[in-house]
Amino acid sequence: MVKFLSFLALIFFSACFSAQIFFRSDHSLSDKKIIDEIARRYPDFKNKTTKDFSDFIDHYTRKNTLKNQKVKEIVTSVFAALKTAEKRDQLNFTTNHLFEKAIADSRSQKRIDLEIWASLHYAFYFYTYRKYEKSFPLFMFCIKNLDKTEDENIIQISETYKKIAYFLTTTDEFAKAEEYLKKAEKYAEPNSSELASILNTLGHCSAKTNKLSEAKNYFEQTLRIAEKSGDEVRYAKALGSLAEIEFRKKNYKKAISLLEKDIEISEKNENNQNTMYALTVLSKVYFEIGNLKTAEKYLEEAKHYSQSKSYFRSSEFGINEMILKIAEMKGDEKTELHARRRLEQLKDSLKDYDGKETILKVGWESQKKQLQLKVQMEQAKQEKESYMKIAAIVVCFLLILTIIFVIRSYRHKMKSKKSEYETKVLSLLVDKIKSENKLNTTHKTIHSYQIYLAEKNKQIEELEKEMEKVKNSSFSELEEKSGELQKLLESHLMTDENWKNFRNAFIQRYPEQYKELIGQHPDLTDSNMRIIILTKLNMNNTEISRLLGVTLDAVKKAKHRLRKKYENDYESLFKQIQ
Repeated sequence: MVKFLSFLALIFFSACFSAQIFFRSDHSLSDKKIIDEIARRYPDFKNKTTKDFSDFIDHYTRKNTLKNQKVKEIVTSVFAALKTAEKRDQLNFTTNHLFEKAIADSRSQKRIDLEIWASLHYAFYFYTYRKYEKSFPLFMFCIKNLDKTEDENIIQISETYKKIAYFLTTTDEFAKAEEYLKKAEKYAEPNSSELASILNTLGHCSAKTNKLSEAKNYFEQTLRIAEKSGDEVRYAKALGSLAEIEFRKKNYKKAISLLEKDIEISEKNENNQNTMYALTVLSKVYFEIGNLKTAEKYLEEAKHYSQSKSYFRSSEFGINEMILKIAEMKGDEKTELHARRRLEQLKDSLKDYDGKETILKVGWESQKKQLQLKVQMEQAKQEKESYMKIAAIVVCFLLILTIIFVIRSYRHKMKSKKSEYETKVLSLLVDKIKSENKLNTTHKTIHSYQIYLAEKNKQIEELEKEMEKVKNSSFSELEEKSGELQKLLESHLMTDENWKNFRNAFIQRYPEQYKELIGQHPDLTDSNMRIIILTKLNMNNTEISRLLGVTLDAVKKAKHRLRKKYENDYESLFKQIQ
């Protein structure tokens, strides 16, 4: 029987392999060549209208046939979106609509290569205009699907890997970014502007991980290739990158010389973003050597550029922070007041505009888990469709179909269990994040902490009940393997930082009680204080044990030891505050 099943399995997997060959026709590769060529010619239309470019696409695709009319519409939508975004230089409805249409059409055509390509350009559009929270799921989708896609099927392969790497540097995942940059380098044209860009980003990854010699080597390679390709802006950026290395090495004179060249070239090419960045770095160099007047001068120039575009707000925020610092050092109250007001305005603005701040507030990791879950569900749907195609090919093998049905039923059952388990974990995690966000967005008074701790106690109690259920259910294996509920439970415990914030709120609300407590009992330990203050705020032993992550007996024993030590003062020690 085992031999027979093995034989059938061999036939099945052979059929799967044949099916993959059958369904992966050459149209994807021929479409890729046409799209790659259109992308290569795209810069030639920088100073021409969107209609000129659309006419070119129409003419070129008639000459070089795409798979079908729908694919042509997808390609036209993506390039029209890029051209519109470039022309308007801001987030806009038309670009959004064109990208979303291209992605939806790619999905309806079951063309994952086109969906990745369209999604990546959409992600980079949001990334360029600092809408990180919108770009994040699109980048995650591309990363997940690129890992399963053969290089020969990836459209604009070097550009694709490079843009993924840009995103990963924003999330400080430099090792992973280097992997993608190495792939991009492999497919980039020799001595091209694109290769210079890749090498420059590799240099930044090395610099961020303190490999300064390696970083310098990459930046010097960038200079040589940018010069050969005639890319003056990339050449200027490489000069600025080298200047930052010299700055870190305290070679201030060399850093200033390089930055001045960078600014000269960037201004000549009207690259405001790079000019602004170089001016900011230059001001930092002068600040470091104590020349505050010159530092102020360059900061004012940088600020002028930062106010030219709405998506430069985060840069303007950093510039104003430096202006404030210098004003404080000089005792310039007028400039200090103006800088503080502008920082407050920008801070409020960035909450809604700069998605990076929003994501950081919630936490990258929790966002990743939620988005990965969505991606996995999407992958499961795609796998199901793939199985249906395979079944159509091997329909004559009735016994094999039966085996497929059994295997799929089992997998579906396991996926349902996993999905139910992960959904529960996610629900509990969302409750935790909501409580923390509510605390973070209110004044951290003792009242807000009491509400927060009460909610936390309920969440811990629910978690403990859920873990007890899981132990005696079919989910026990999932929890044993991943430990997500246990990790979530541990994340609820009061950290040292949370305790300090809570204690400060208590002192602010009840200064006399705290002063009396410390004055009469100076030998109380930090752990004693936690139990005493929580008890004073009307928390019972069970609630205290949950928050501190200790057993109920441990709390009782701690109180018993305090009773023996301060038997005359014990009642006043734990007297609750009304």
